[in-house]
Amino acid sequence: MTAVSMPFLRCMLAAVWLALCQAALAAGAPQRDWPAIPWPSGAKTFWIAQYIEQNTIPMQIRGIESDESVEAVSRYYEKWLADKVGYGVSTVGPMRVLGARMGVYQVTVQLRAQAGGTVGRLVAAVIYDEAGSEQRNEERMQRIGKGFPRPAGSQVISDTLSFDDGQRNRTIVVTNGVSVETNALYLREQMIRLGWTLLQDRTVEGGLRSALVFRRNSEEMVVTITRRDDGYFIVASQTSPE
Repeated sequence: MTAVSMPFLRCMLAAVWLALCQAALAAGAPQRDWPAIPWPSGAKTFWIAQYIEQNTIPMQIRGIESDESVEAVSRYYEKWLADKVGYGVSTVGPMRVLGARMGVYQVTVQLRAQAGGTVGRLVAAVIYDEAGSEQRNEERMQRIGKGFPRPAGSQVISDTLSFDDGQRNRTIVVTNGVSVETNALYLREQMIRLGWTLLQDRTVEGGLRSALVFRRNSEEMVVTITRRDDGYFIVASQTSPE
């Protein structure tokens, strides 16, 4: 597969992630017994995603803002997490990351400095490494990108599920070394074979970008194919009634 610029990949996935997190605030998502993550007095928190699945892993994410320093907020969470299984603290770039295990969940606190205080995220994610779960993990890996046709040699970068106003949203990001037009031709043929109707087919920017829109009953899928840094990316966004 052709090499892909990591900065571009990170920016693109961040944009997809933000859009899906914003869509994940509504009711309709599966219910789970999420751990309660506290926050310091005076801090503000807000939902980023009450439920989202990233590569089949259920997650719940809150944003946090505080007028206190990263060191002060970190001390609060160090005290809270210290007696929990797998407790650890690390620094990733400008980010202070604290984490521990709570039952079947990995709780992660991500903090970074901002003018006048601290911002970050409070994340709870399901852990799939229980003893005897090897078969389940294998089944989970097979679900990533399942049902979406792609040329041989493609790599599924991300498969994200969220819920919004009575609909189910799924966004799949794929990369490969196949040209924009060849990817588009393959998808047109395969999606029609799967029962989808092609509503729109546009190739622009001198063949460097293609946009396809498909519909099947009450489902819709918008597919964009782009060339970036000698790599080719497919972003497929599917919406379905719950």
